[in-house]
Amino acid sequence: MTPGFLNVPMYGWAILALVIAGIFAVFVPSADKVAALEGLPYIIVRWFHSLVWVLLAMSFFLRGTGKDSLRGLSDLTGMLGGLTYAAYLITSLRVLQ
Repeated sequence: MTPGFLNVPMYGWAILALVIAGIFAVFVPSADKVAALEGLPYIIVRWFHSLVWVLLAMSFFLRGTGKDSLRGLSDLTGMLGGLTYAAYLITSLRVLQ
C-alpha cells in the first residue's frame, strides 16, 4: 500500500472521498433552488459535485496501487475531476443566485 498525504494510505483517502460523495448525493445544498432547475443545469448542479468526489476516489485508488503504469490514468482521472468541479462551480454560480 502506497503512503499518501499525511501518511494516510491512498486507499484511506479514497474511502473518505466516497463517503463525501455519498453525503452530497443524499444531502443537496439549496435543494429548493436545485429542484426548480431543468435539463442540463439541473444534472450539473445536482450530481456533478458527487461525481467530482467519485472521480477523486478513483484517482486515489489508482494511485494507491503503486503501479507506475496506472499513474498516468490516475492523473487523468484527477484532472477530469477538476474539470467536472469547474463545470459544477460555474453552473452553480450562474443559476443559483
